[in-house]
Amino acid sequence: MTGRGPRWWDAVSAGPRGRPSRVLAVLAAVVAVVAATAIAGWTLTAGGTAGSTRAAPPATAPPATAPPATTAPPATAPPATTAPVPGPPAWQTAWTSPMDLLLKPYPEVAAVDTTVRDVATVAVSGTAVAIQLSNQWGPVPVTFGAATIGERAGTTGTGIVPGTLAAVTFPGGTPSVTVPAGADVTSLPVALAVQAGEALIVSLWVPGPAPVSVHYCCVDHIDAYLSPNGSGNLTLQTAPADAGGSWQIRWLSAVEVSGTPSQGTVVALGDSITDGYRDAGQAWPTALRQRIAGLPPDQQVAVVNEGITANTLTAFPSGDDARGQSYTYADLQGGQPGVTRLDRDALALPGTEDVLLLLGTNDIWFGWRDATPPYGSAPSIIAAMQQVIAATHAAGKRIIGVTLLPRATNSPACPADVCDEEVWTPSEQATLAAVDAWMVGPSTGFDAVIDLAAVMGDVYDGQCRPDLPFPPYFNNDNLHPDVAGEIAMADAIPTTLFGIPEAPLLPDPVTAIPTPGCPGAQQAEAVLAAAAAPASPPPTGSTPVPTQTSSPPVRQALYPGG
Repeated sequence: MTGRGPRWWDAVSAGPRGRPSRVLAVLAAVVAVVAATAIAGWTLTAGGTAGSTRAAPPATAPPATAPPATTAPPATAPPATTAPVPGPPAWQTAWTSPMDLLLKPYPEVAAVDTTVRDVATVAVSGTAVAIQLSNQWGPVPVTFGAATIGERAGTTGTGIVPGTLAAVTFPGGTPSVTVPAGADVTSLPVALAVQAGEALIVSLWVPGPAPVSVHYCCVDHIDAYLSPNGSGNLTLQTAPADAGGSWQIRWLSAVEVSGTPSQGTVVALGDSITDGYRDAGQAWPTALRQRIAGLPPDQQVAVVNEGITANTLTAFPSGDDARGQSYTYADLQGGQPGVTRLDRDALALPGTEDVLLLLGTNDIWFGWRDATPPYGSAPSIIAAMQQVIAATHAAGKRIIGVTLLPRATNSPACPADVCDEEVWTPSEQATLAAVDAWMVGPSTGFDAVIDLAAVMGDVYDGQCRPDLPFPPYFNNDNLHPDVAGEIAMADAIPTTLFGIPEAPLLPDPVTAIPTPGCPGAQQAEAVLAAAAAPASPPPTGSTPVPTQTSSPPVRQALYPGG
């Protein structure tokens, strides 16, 4: 990546930037409401785990005293009382990897006396950590015989920095735990100081035979290392011989931190566009996290990636399609739909304050090919978004919508081993446009909407085709953003929506000059300008965020899956 190229508004000769669109005006109003709400405080409960109350105690007036009988009471107001600024949640989710399928066929494919090492890069710092293990897709219980965690030595492999390897224990203080079918377990806290952006190695010994729930992603970067079956318990080795690398995370679904000054967790709920595909691990939630890392620690939030490749928003219909083929989520490798997994993969995560929703394009794709209408229609997708909005608000959290990105038939240059022929039809485009038009309308119920579709359209360098992908921002499948596109998306998200200052922008890998006179280019410029405002200093006299100095709080650690 080269240094920052000129932002494309720097190259416009037609004068200063235009006024923000109506959408941005709505965003500004929402930010004000969010800020007021944050000061008022609310209660957060992580489904099945111990919730943390952030409401400020009510102000109390001084006790009334009767004035002397012979004199009038003084005409002065009672002394004002100031409610303390709520601190951050005690536990915050700092990394996630949602489980979306079972390695099949089971029991032919099973883990037997093997050690798996998953790599997790935490978004924020902390003084203690806890890990969440998932048996979401397993048909039988899984026993984890031992687990350790430590700081990764270097940027590849599974070596551990000396002195950082720590044993993980589970409810009851035991070194092993058995997780029922379909359930998750969270470990007891481990006193391990971590820094934002630090990669951790979580080693799991599974005696087995055990079914393997995985996060199926993302082709071109290694997220896990596997020792062969029968290799035994290697969790205490700080410099093990690297086994085979894999891009499938096994069982590890979350890392939580306490003792952090971070202001909570932002969950990106999406499909492969969010998960990241052929982008060298630089998905847009990762790029957004890198932006936020440029702020002081007590002005950061933890951005976590809950994207699942092939995921849909709405529940896929059961039964056969018009071709007599039966499709299920297990067949499509797309995990549970967004409306189903919202609680488990977003609302129940400790510290969640905001959800960024980018789902719906796969509903359109599968709906026109593998299902019977009205599945995949604009009304069905909009109804599902309204369902997610209502559930998120009922949980006391904010929901921010992201418009569906432009897409097109994949390029002939896309290799056959990468792209099946995927024809994007005018009917599908009309459905996508209808969903996006509703999202940027005045009465969706979202707390804010970020029009990333405008930023990613082909409205630069003389073109004015907002419904098509801008080629330098996409892989040649014309669906998944490349590294430049992921960064462009992250740079277009106003971090003030999360109650923190505007974070610095990342360097641009490409230079995109907006097309003069193109309405789509003007909309893209307005969206990007909203996220390019200079960071505001913290309020004068603000209460410093407390730093944990004692043992991390105890939290309920086992709850059934949904």
